Amino acid sequence: MRIELPGLARLILDALLDQFEQPARRQVARVRLNERQHHDYFHANDFAVRRDTNEALRRLAERGCLRLHWRKWEDGNWLDKIDLIAERADDVYRILGRSPRPALQAALRELLAAQRAAAQWHADFLDWAQTQLQAHRSVAPLKLSADPADEQWNRDLLLALDALARLRSPTLERKFSVQLFSHSKRFEDLRGAVVTILRRHDPESGGYGDDEKALLRAHQLERAPEYAPIAGPLVLRLEERKLDLAPFAYGVALPATMLREAMVADCAASAVVTVENLTSFSEFVAVKPTSILAIFTGGFASPALIALLRGIRAARPDLPFFHWGDLDAGGLRILAHLRKHLGEIVPLAMDAATFDAHRQHAQPLAKNEREALAQLRAQPALADCAPLIGRLLEANGKLEQEAVQAPLTIASQ
Repeated sequence: MRIELPGLARLILDALLDQFEQPARRQVARVRLNERQHHDYFHANDFAVRRDTNEALRRLAERGCLRLHWRKWEDGNWLDKIDLIAERADDVYRILGRSPRPALQAALRELLAAQRAAAQWHADFLDWAQTQLQAHRSVAPLKLSADPADEQWNRDLLLALDALARLRSPTLERKFSVQLFSHSKRFEDLRGAVVTILRRHDPESGGYGDDEKALLRAHQLERAPEYAPIAGPLVLRLEERKLDLAPFAYGVALPATMLREAMVADCAASAVVTVENLTSFSEFVAVKPTSILAIFTGGFASPALIALLRGIRAARPDLPFFHWGDLDAGGLRILAHLRKHLGEIVPLAMDAATFDAHRQHAQPLAKNEREALAQLRAQPALADCAPLIGRLLEANGKLEQEAVQAPLTIASQ
């Protein structure tokens, strides 16, 4: 039977059950009152906090659920510690309206067993969750609770993960959310948990750093429709039609849906330059010669852009590819990502000399950025960038792409 309890008394009882549920526990479940964890008991302005807590715990002791230890000479006034009588733990569960942990674990284990892995990272997560339950360890971001809201959270999170693992084409988040939950914003509540799981179980996630948007996009989930600005001599084939981009001197933004369907019909460029940031892309297309094909990536290149770039490389294996981005860990991760999918990419205006020439605009590195650069320096894919990384670490600085004028070296080729 559930009864009303003061908040501090509930906190103490929950702590006792937490100890009681620890596997292979041999010692009595005991809470020793202290000022840090039970501040109100010692320092509340209202004496009623201590009085009501004492009274509630005393009633439970009379029912045989607890054993109370009072401070010397302070019986009935100041509690020192409280023990749970193990044989009466079921009564305390009922009083709190709390389900025993083994029952909660069994329910979650059954829910997990009903899942069918649709990708390797998905399988790894499901195996991990079962292993955690078996070892009585945390399964966060899943929740081990009898609260109906927490049970629904688990079901919705597992549903979202299953659907994400099965996505094969770009899908907008709100559409994804409506299709799964009949609510366009439900996935917003789950996004952080999904990202946490991807970062923990998808071995490719480290390449995206802390870029949550890029990580989800790599799994075909988009927050907004993607449009890719492109400027230069490129002809795309869409079914029986051709789209010549050359006349658009300052570029044209094509929807990702079109890029996924298009084939490269012709590319008369002398070089391809991918550009990380929009301001820099706009400056670059204003000064580049017409023979340069410039493509805006908006950070990490999306699957649709990667497919387009692969199509260009297949049509023109001789064509040199360059990338211009930020001189920091993020910019280097983006370069590594492009190289992973496309092979040789030459960094453009991403070297120690460029950093030194614009150092007055540099910003200091945070601790995590220094750690990230140190890790990137060890990557074979970025071996040629070691001098830049060393310079950034030595100067304790980073440089945004917008601080650098559009490079004319490639523009003169």
